[in-house]
Amino acid sequence: MQRLIIFIYVIIFSTSQFVSAQEIYNNCAEAFELCPSTTFTLNNIAANSTVCPNCEDDFNFCFSGQNTIWMKFTTNDNGGDVQLDFSQIIFENIPGQGDGLQAAIIEATLPCISSSYSVISNCESNQNANFSLIVNDLPANTTYYVVVNGTMGASANAEATFDVFLHGDGVLRQPDFTIWTENLTVCAGNNVTFYATVTDCDAPSNIEWYLNGNHIASTADHFFIYSDIENGDVIEAKISCFEQCRDTLTSNPLTLTQIDFLVDAGPDKTIQQGSSTHLEGTTSELDITWTPNYNITDPNSIHPVVFPEHTTTYFLTVSNGICSITDEVTVFVDSELEIPNTFSPNGDGINDTWEILGIEAYPNCHIQVYTRWGQLVFQTSGYSKEKRWDGTSNSGRELATGTYYYVINLRDDQFDEPLKGIVSIVR
Repeated sequence: MQRLIIFIYVIIFSTSQFVSAQEIYNNCAEAFELCPSTTFTLNNIAANSTVCPNCEDDFNFCFSGQNTIWMKFTTNDNGGDVQLDFSQIIFENIPGQGDGLQAAIIEATLPCISSSYSVISNCESNQNANFSLIVNDLPANTTYYVVVNGTMGASANAEATFDVFLHGDGVLRQPDFTIWTENLTVCAGNNVTFYATVTDCDAPSNIEWYLNGNHIASTADHFFIYSDIENGDVIEAKISCFEQCRDTLTSNPLTLTQIDFLVDAGPDKTIQQGSSTHLEGTTSELDITWTPNYNITDPNSIHPVVFPEHTTTYFLTVSNGICSITDEVTVFVDSELEIPNTFSPNGDGINDTWEILGIEAYPNCHIQVYTRWGQLVFQTSGYSKEKRWDGTSNSGRELATGTYYYVINLRDDQFDEPLKGIVSIVR
């Protein structure tokens, strides 16, 4: 007797491995989300029903709520006609089962509450070959449900695997995503702004930008500024649309042509105060301009003589008629004080403040900076590292790129008059 009990236990344990459970869309609240123009393979194998007053399967259309599964879809921004095709229907064919599927599209003003259901499509019962559910003139942005079950046979409902395909102008999605720039020919080192245009894209994601297939930026805005362009570079972008059935779009590619030519302002120089030096610029073009254009013999010569009073950075700008390219050179003037005439407070950690070399020897100095219209924008007594001018006003406002005038009173007996000059903010 003991052997027999053990044998029966083994049989029960072994057969239990083959009991299958229905998918979560057996439940109305977990209805399968149908995406338009996409084929899905579903089944109602081992499906059951929840029937109680006003429960999800408490209905009686051209069929009643037995072993049901649920699907849903949402119409697009325009609404219209919708069709759901059933194909590749394969029945389990277990003895006693039925041999047909039953289906309908329903409107549920209260989701999964049966008293709010109404059938809006044709109602199909006992279908054992390909069939379709069709409904016309659906309103926009509305969710509808599809209920499917199997017909009853001698002792059990039909169970089958089948394909479903949703289509029609009421659910058709036609998002469009393009990128563009004002000119596909760019100048070396210049900023290029790329713009994105997207239509019919609900719930858009950030735009992901790619250079030659490599991700370089993510923007919430529909534009992107980039400067490190080389000849032949390809820019593309991607965006995702729709909360349900997310769709990722890839833009058109932009192939860029870069214009580049030689512009070299030459090596930095060091001179004694009161001396002069030649700038040693090099270029292949003829349209030449040096700035600043004071204390220089000819700002349009490639090799001008300069005689700055203080350490000065000169910018060589060359144009070929389409592009302008700029390079810089600094002439350092050895003196007790070195007052640079330019700095670049752009946050890159290089030359971000107006550093006056030697000023620490005059702890009582008083420095004032004015706009060209005589408006005082910065002043300080003492000029330690912590007090250096960073291109903002004393009130903390970021000042514009341009030329400003300084007055430095060293408050020292060796200097009868304050030092005056100009300093430029370059961002």
